[in-house]
Amino acid sequence: MLEIAAIIVPKVTRKMSFLAILYATILYFYQDDVADETASGIIDLPGDSILSKYDFVIVGGGSAGAVLANRLTEVGHWSVLLIEAGGHETVLSGVPLLASHHQLSEIDWKYKTESQDTACLAMNEERCRWSRGKVLGGSSVLNNMLYARGNPIDFENWLEQNNSGWGYNDVLRYFKKSEDNKDLSLARTPYHSAGGYLTVSEAPASTPLAEAFMAAGQEMGYDVHDINGQRQMGFMVPQGTIRNGSRCSTAMAFLRPARLRRNLHVTLNTLVTRIDINPVTKITTGVELIKNNTRYYVRVEKEVLLSAGPINSPQLLMLSGIGPESHLAEMGIHIISGLDVGKNLQDHIGFGGLTFLTNREVSLTHNRTENVDTAFSYAVERKGLLTIMGGVEGMAFINSKHGNLTKEQPDIVLNLVSGSTMTGLGGFKTWKAHGLKENFYDSMYKSILHKDVWSAIPILLKPKSRGEILLKSNDPFEYPKILPNYLTAKEDVDTLVRGIKFVLDMAKTDSLREFDSRLHDVPFPVCSAVPRHSDDFWECMVRHYTVSLNNQAGTAKMGPKCDKTAVVNPQLEVYGVSRLRVVDASVMPTLVSANSNAAVIMIAEKAADMIKAKWRN
Repeated sequence: MLEIAAIIVPKVTRKMSFLAILYATILYFYQDDVADETASGIIDLPGDSILSKYDFVIVGGGSAGAVLANRLTEVGHWSVLLIEAGGHETVLSGVPLLASHHQLSEIDWKYKTESQDTACLAMNEERCRWSRGKVLGGSSVLNNMLYARGNPIDFENWLEQNNSGWGYNDVLRYFKKSEDNKDLSLARTPYHSAGGYLTVSEAPASTPLAEAFMAAGQEMGYDVHDINGQRQMGFMVPQGTIRNGSRCSTAMAFLRPARLRRNLHVTLNTLVTRIDINPVTKITTGVELIKNNTRYYVRVEKEVLLSAGPINSPQLLMLSGIGPESHLAEMGIHIISGLDVGKNLQDHIGFGGLTFLTNREVSLTHNRTENVDTAFSYAVERKGLLTIMGGVEGMAFINSKHGNLTKEQPDIVLNLVSGSTMTGLGGFKTWKAHGLKENFYDSMYKSILHKDVWSAIPILLKPKSRGEILLKSNDPFEYPKILPNYLTAKEDVDTLVRGIKFVLDMAKTDSLREFDSRLHDVPFPVCSAVPRHSDDFWECMVRHYTVSLNNQAGTAKMGPKCDKTAVVNPQLEVYGVSRLRVVDASVMPTLVSANSNAAVIMIAEKAADMIKAKWRN
């Protein structure tokens, strides 16, 4: 097949850049069907065709909004408008190894945190970059596609906070409802299922490092098993939202099957500027939106469902008069309901610079991934190294405290990468997406740019630090102020340092010593005065190269009425107003111990059933 492809595709492509070759090859072999592989098939509704009223208006077409749009339009007489600020996925966004390539592109909101003196110190202006999907499918189009649900204890903790209906047994059925797991040995267990909309599987390809990571975990005393099953603690070659070697975003999974339903309207490149709420009755009546510089107003008959994500959802709530009273007054916004919107901000962060050199040609280097053969292998057969999800070939959920394997709640997850976390494909520079200062990168990592390496990112699962989202003004087009407050709790620093030490020990296992794994042991210049490899040394490193995994959550906290910090009740309805719900990562009282995408899809599945139960009655 590849030999035929090499003949068919014009030879001039060999002089093109790798991404140009890949793009041209995909287009050539799929031609008119390329939309089937890269987009939802959804037609963007022109502004003058938007109806004056709908039963439901969903704000945000991302991981949650796409699920809601599908499930609510199952009721044939309900009309649904889905509003997305971005456009369609691109031809290349479906390529798993290019997971980070679209950061800083037109389908990324390109947020930056405010500067702080406790973290992100090696970043430009001491500001971390946050990548969020401004595209149909949302952040499921930009993430590493890793499918991890969280620890059962996470959801039991939600239940203990008086969020009835959110215990592990309650939510497991909704994880399973979405899932189409292609590993039949898992699909037959009580923890998984087949036949749902969301395809979950391993990557079709791997490097020798994937097996070495698993063997190293066993040497460290951990089992290799399903981290989404009975026990989370342990190692696993990751499963992800991948279908036939390509990304399975929520737009692909949930919107494409619903695209022909007449009761679903979708408008793209459209910004909602305000939720309209009657100031006397506190009933939500509609939304204001702007498309192609034209302002529209849409009435809602039943509910507005806010699924704009943990940054945009609190921003829109505050712009609409729902938020901290003193802050809204400062912004000159009429107060509808005084709530702790924007508070309780949590995120998964990790140390981005832990890299090990090897003496074997086994990793995802430039010469092995960026060539005509890999482009053809992916474009024609959906095989080869380009199907590896963001380069992550191992996940490990560990308890960093004295190697405690008995406690079933890990505090660190390791993303084990068969390459460098600082470089990308096709000239894309991951370190720039992280926001690293160029002189910092040059002094630390430029020398190993094309060498065989593997990397580990120790990620803090249960941060104690809490941040906040605030408005900069009452202008909906101005990005909000993001105050992450990373590493303000010393316990967070200590946990990450223990995670680093675990990786250093893991690198000494026989499985990884076979590759002559050697730490790229170059201290950050500002940390060179601190005793090498001491706790203070690693703390200095962590505070400089702080990386967000873009799992932000908690900014519209779910809780019972007696919880004065709660924004929504356990049915996700906003306190103090009616006919308005938040359905996305904002509602998590505490962040799940895993990548948040699977949990957000679960939340939307459960919310759809709650909405149906209310309005069908």
